[in-house]
Amino acid sequence: MKQHLTPIQYDVLRMSYGLDCDKYSANDIAAKLGISVSTAHVRISQIKRDAIQVLIENVDSSQVLDYL
Repeated sequence: MKQHLTPIQYDVLRMSYGLDCDKYSANDIAAKLGISVSTAHVRISQIKRDAIQVLIENVDSSQVLDYL
């Protein structure tokens, strides 16, 4: 995943889905990444959507869906 995503996209996916850590809420992720908490839910959702799209475009989409 790291080779296709920006560090922020990677961290958002990792923390959102608890891939190698605990699962975090959008507000917690925003706080850890220095994103405004007032817009956390919208911004984290946008980053997550963009990251998933990048992965689907660069690897077999079935692998992405199975992984997440």
